[in-house]
Amino acid sequence: MGKQGQRPTMVMRKKILLMGSVMVAMLMILGIRIFYIQAVQGDILQARAYEQHTRDRLIRPDRGNIYDRNGVGLAVTRTVATVSVIRAQVEDAELVATTLATAIDMDLDLVREKVGRRVALERIQSHVDPEIAEELRRLAIPGIIIDEDVERVYPFNDLAAQVIGFVGIDNQGIIGLEAKFDGFLAGQRGKILTETDARGREFADSKTIRIDPVDGFNLVTTLDSVVQQFAQQTIEKAVEAKQAIRGAIIVMNPQTGEILAMANVPSFDLNEPFTINRPELAEQWIHFSNEEQMNHLNGMWRNFTINDCVIIGLSK
Repeated sequence: MGKQGQRPTMVMRKKILLMGSVMVAMLMILGIRIFYIQAVQGDILQARAYEQHTRDRLIRPDRGNIYDRNGVGLAVTRTVATVSVIRAQVEDAELVATTLATAIDMDLDLVREKVGRRVALERIQSHVDPEIAEELRRLAIPGIIIDEDVERVYPFNDLAAQVIGFVGIDNQGIIGLEAKFDGFLAGQRGKILTETDARGREFADSKTIRIDPVDGFNLVTTLDSVVQQFAQQTIEKAVEAKQAIRGAIIVMNPQTGEILAMANVPSFDLNEPFTINRPELAEQWIHFSNEEQMNHLNGMWRNFTINDCVIIGLSK
């Protein structure tokens, strides 16, 4: 008769026990990992997944205006547009590039480069005139996206430049009242949300969610634009007559302490704040280092009537 079924040897038992222990440990680790992903990282991963399958385009709010005491606009916001390209929606890259280059008056090679970039959304140009943007919108060329935008404008150019200040490309205050009251003037951005597939293409039946921006507050100053213009013209003539390096005038209501005018000379154009106002520096501008250029610009922007100490000597 053949041998009956043999019992597992001690070595086999140890191997089976070891393999079973490893499998149990792996299942426990897997369970802990699943619990960690679902319970701890669930909200974070869900937000990431939503971000990957949606495209959001920011809507800038209308920055609050800055007025003089009589309601005259010293810094105002006008509506413009931002032209962008969604790479996944482009059907004819050359058509998109040539159309945009012609409409916006940009270098064709530069536009081709931007259109060809492997990104979900590429901004081609900001601060585009609304009429040009509307013409592009009517063409309805796949891939070209037109978003509403705003632009800061200073109607009086160099009037009270160091006092009013200006904003950067992101509409954030840099100096002066624009910077001091930026939290009130800026407002809150809005969004346009659309669902997309893995390649960044919008679904045909996807719903577009629009979150409207919140416009900023207006700022009314004690400045009088007429008095400010008169003060600025007066100090400009005085500086020229005395061949002085700079000059300043402050006009105050002595009964209330309100500042009616604060003029610094030399001034600068608020619509072109990075253009130096001294011809001798402008001629050598490209030879200066970035640090030297910023030092000169900061000196031009500086409101020395309130930042510098001036000693006036009197003589008989």
